[in-house]
Amino acid sequence: MTRTASHGVHDTQQHPLLHEWKRLTQEGLAASRACCAAHAMVWHVRALRVANQLLADPEEDIADDDRLAAFVVAHLNIADCYADMGQPSSAAECLSCAHHKLMALLHGDTVPESLQIAASRQLHQTYAALSEHRAKHGEHPLVERALDACRAHMPVPGALLH
Repeated sequence: MTRTASHGVHDTQQHPLLHEWKRLTQEGLAASRACCAAHAMVWHVRALRVANQLLADPEEDIADDDRLAAFVVAHLNIADCYADMGQPSSAAECLSCAHHKLMALLHGDTVPESLQIAASRQLHQTYAALSEHRAKHGEHPLVERALDACRAHMPVPGALLH
C-alpha cells in the first residue's frame, strides 16, 4: 500500500508536550512510510492523546494554532491509517470527529476568540480531508453531515464571494 499524503510535523516550539507530540507523529509517519499502517496507528493514537492533553490543559506558552494543529494532524494521520487498512468508514468517523470539534470550538459561546480563530484556520484542513475522502471512497453519511454543517456556517473554502 502506498501513502498518497503525509500530514507532517512542522517546527514547533520546544514545549515538552509539543515535543512529545512531534516525536510520536514522526514515529507514526516512519511506520506509514514502511507500509505498516497498524504500527503507524499505534503511534498516531498516542500522538492524539498528547494533542487532547494540549487542548484540555491550555497553557499560555503554547499557541492555540499549535494546539489545534496537533489535534487535527493526529486525526488526519489516524484517518489515513484506517484508509490504508481498508476501513474507510472508520476513516470517515475520525475525520468527522475532528471536523465537528473544530465547528464546536468555532461556534462555542465560552470559547476564547484566539481559539475560535485557530479553529477557523484548521477547519479548512478538515474540510479538504473530508472532501478528499468522499472523492476516493464515495459518499458516507458522517462525511456528508460534516460537509453540510460546514457549508451552512461559512463559505465553501475557495469560493468567490460577490
